[in-house]
Amino acid sequence: MASWAAISQSYARYVGIPQFCLGILGNLMNIWIFIHELAHRRTPCTLYLLMASATGLIQLMSGQIPRFLILGFNDDLTRVSLVWCKCRQFLIATFGGIALTFQCLATIDQFLVTSRSAHIRQFSQIKWAYRISIGVFAVWISQGIPFLVFNQIQSGTCIIGNWILNMYWSYVYFLGLLTAISITVMVTFGVLAYHNMRLLKNTARLYSADQQLTTMICMQVIIVVFSIAAYGGYNVYSLATASTLKDAEQKGKDLVAFTVTSLSAFLNYGSSFYIFFASSSHFRQQTKKYLCCCCKFQQVASIEVATTHITRR
Repeated sequence: MASWAAISQSYARYVGIPQFCLGILGNLMNIWIFIHELAHRRTPCTLYLLMASATGLIQLMSGQIPRFLILGFNDDLTRVSLVWCKCRQFLIATFGGIALTFQCLATIDQFLVTSRSAHIRQFSQIKWAYRISIGVFAVWISQGIPFLVFNQIQSGTCIIGNWILNMYWSYVYFLGLLTAISITVMVTFGVLAYHNMRLLKNTARLYSADQQLTTMICMQVIIVVFSIAAYGGYNVYSLATASTLKDAEQKGKDLVAFTVTSLSAFLNYGSSFYIFFASSSHFRQQTKKYLCCCCKFQQVASIEVATTHITRR
């Protein structure tokens, strides 16, 4: 029977790498589509989803690439490069929070736009969304700066060299902000938005595009909650058993659990395009439309190049 380490390594290679590639492709498609959507239909939710995709792209590149390199190939650059040790921690602590915050804001905005109260609906405004977006970046970048200062390499391991910051990272950031608060916000407002959508659907007051956007957000909430809860659960277990003496068998099992849950956590940052494509006919039509436009543009460009070449001859 294969060892637990071999199972972990194989999972990181043969699941982590394809997952990363699909995540990058999905985020690039989201960015392309939502930029075009903002040009025609400027809504706060579309802006939030665009920001979530852009920052999720950075999170995948800074977080998931090193993760499957470490787990799948035992190649950890943070052990030898102090600059990367600091920068990687900063990027993960910053853009992971930013992407998740924008996902929460998109869920909240769908609750606002589907409300039957005109007073509540007026809080969904694009000018406020821009201001909120700037504030989100400012807050998360500020909280990430201490990692640039205190991260260091000790005994060949990249660690947080300040115990207060280490406690913040383990309990406040992971368990509090990324797990408990984000799940509570997304589930609460996702359920409320879905409830509002059902009520407005019966009164024919909700546009088809808004209805499908709400469905997209609610479907995304399910995946996000699953990925965050799995990794959050492992972190709770890890902290609870940190002082427990474990044999080699248990350590191997823990390594596999860490590999599966940590890579699953990145589904939060790379799966939204596929969820939107599967749950919304409007999103599928927009995707096909922009892909067709791209293909036509390439065909025209090829014809022009060929014509120019013939003319010169």
